[in-house]
Amino acid sequence: MAEERQGDRRFLEWLRAEEAVPFKGWDFSHLQGRMIEEQLPWDYARIVLDALPAAEALLDMGTGGGEFLNDLRPLPPYTRATEGYAPNIRLARERLEPLGVKVYEVEDDTRLPFGNAEFDLVINRHESYEPAEVRRILHPGGRFVTQQVGGQNNTDLNALLGAPEVGDSYWDLAHARRPLEDAGFEVREGGVPAHPLRRRWCDRVPSQGDSVADS
Repeated sequence: MAEERQGDRRFLEWLRAEEAVPFKGWDFSHLQGRMIEEQLPWDYARIVLDALPAAEALLDMGTGGGEFLNDLRPLPPYTRATEGYAPNIRLARERLEPLGVKVYEVEDDTRLPFGNAEFDLVINRHESYEPAEVRRILHPGGRFVTQQVGGQNNTDLNALLGAPEVGDSYWDLAHARRPLEDAGFEVREGGVPAHPLRRRWCDRVPSQGDSVADS
């Protein structure tokens, strides 16, 4: 019993140490080498890079700390970004505004602060969106590239932790496609992995005598 309590204490100390690690923007370097994730069957960055040469006006929805957008340089002459998470907005502005990219704080997907047909390319990775509003700000013939997470993501982990089922667990490619087509989009390409992506955690809870402060 005492050994079990010691294990519980070490586990809680490990969790607290992990919680104390600073996290900014879209920077997951703290997990590098500690978690191995199966790769998607497509390359979002490559798809966006292939679309960039034809774009004169680009919007990045949910830019995080602006890391991905910064890596796309050189950017189209007119490039804008949105972000809804307050701590990221400052980071994104510090990174992107020296490049001439204005970052807008957006909380309502149905009211984006842009004019009609303002962009010819809108990109969105793991950010919510309203199809009709994206269609409104896109130039006729413009392109919307988005990568999303399905509603079944991490359901097995949630079950193990006793977490309640999320309300949008039904959401999948078919549910994403229909509202886009209803808004006037022609969906030219869409896909899902052949099976749930596997993640392997390579770290371990410290054993007795290990330091948890240097994780």
